[in-house]
Amino acid sequence: MLKNSIFSSRFASKPQKTKRNIFRFILHWFNIISISFLVIWVVVGNLVAFQLEQSVLVTKDELVRQFPTTETNNSAHKLEQLRAKLGIPMLVKVQDEKSNLDIATEASQKEFDQVRDDLWEYLDNSTSEPSKSLQQYLSVHSEDIAAIRTHLLKSDIPRWEAFDLDATINYHSGIESKTYHGLYVLQQILIVDATNNSRLGRYQPMIDSLEAFWRLNQYLSESHDFLPQLYSMINYGALVRGLRKIEISSPVWQRRLVSSYTNKMFVTSLKFENFKNYGLIRNFPLRKGGSEMEESSSSFLSRILQIFTQPYFTLSAVDLWQTKMRNLEIIFSQDPCKTIPDETLSQVSSWNTLGAIGGSISIHSRKQTRRQIDMELTQKILRLREVASQVGKFPPTLIEIESSVICKNLRYVYQPSPDGDVMTISVSPQNRPDWLVERKGDIPLSYSTKSQKL
Repeated sequence: MLKNSIFSSRFASKPQKTKRNIFRFILHWFNIISISFLVIWVVVGNLVAFQLEQSVLVTKDELVRQFPTTETNNSAHKLEQLRAKLGIPMLVKVQDEKSNLDIATEASQKEFDQVRDDLWEYLDNSTSEPSKSLQQYLSVHSEDIAAIRTHLLKSDIPRWEAFDLDATINYHSGIESKTYHGLYVLQQILIVDATNNSRLGRYQPMIDSLEAFWRLNQYLSESHDFLPQLYSMINYGALVRGLRKIEISSPVWQRRLVSSYTNKMFVTSLKFENFKNYGLIRNFPLRKGGSEMEESSSSFLSRILQIFTQPYFTLSAVDLWQTKMRNLEIIFSQDPCKTIPDETLSQVSSWNTLGAIGGSISIHSRKQTRRQIDMELTQKILRLREVASQVGKFPPTLIEIESSVICKNLRYVYQPSPDGDVMTISVSPQNRPDWLVERKGDIPLSYSTKSQKL
């Protein structure tokens, strides 16, 4: 009986031992295959990533060489001091900057905060007269605004520090982001001051405020960086609103509006933004809390993991960069009013889970085109005003008044009254791109006015 029991036990243990051997065999080869795959991935992945990255680095170096690092000039420092009396924030501020630049007093900040909403509202609507509180603010600070006008007209164009672009693109430690909100606020004040002086019949202060605005906006429009380009675009909108409120027909402003239709720096800024997105993804494994890890604080495990993850991040960054550069070429080489089907544009590879970083180039292009159309319509308004000021009425027709140099098929509808006393000009609904619609807060695509001898 005992022998049978021992025999049965030995017989039953053989299948279990066989299963364990099979499991060990599978696990053994699984480990060998996995390690081999990881080794191949690290070697081949880094090699492929290195080769693909070379074209990116060459293009980056060529672009960076065009824009040397600059320091904040004396004109910018002086302007920062002058704006403090208006109660507005620093014009160009580096986040976490610990400088001793003049800070607006608490009383002046409170004074500006009380008219802040009135400032935006006045620019956004068609009313010709600012609110009483805004008029009082402009009156109280008339000398401060005059000092800013004088400084901007007689000094060099203010320019703020431009960081090491190579380091900015690669997100090296110590690179801080900047905000341009204060500059935007000051430019809005200059436009409102110009329209208010026009209302009061003060021609020279009106012209000087517009000139000061223009010189200040040159700093933004000539910048290679994307954020100041966006602010420049917004400020052009404020300029258009102001010029439509002011009965001005100066050929100088007509030429300036035309010269601003094509802004090559906007495309350049999108290229830099593309490189920044590339740097953000490429160096993601090295970043902690928004800054580059110091070697001493990097754990042994994270350094080991980086060996295996870096090829993926590099390949993802290159894939995104190549996709966006191709789309830049497609979008900005065609009629800006033409709707480009999504299937025409390049898409990031399906394996690239980080490809959603960065805004849509099509959306940025449409915003720029919309602002160009606003400026073109305003230039036509100024041109019609000029003729009306010379002959006393709006002409029955005018050469090329209904054509567009922005978009091939875009047209404007010009409708003067029979006596030439009133006119309306608007963007024609025919051949208008689907995205060109009027939304709340947008600059109107139609304008009406009476003739006025200037």
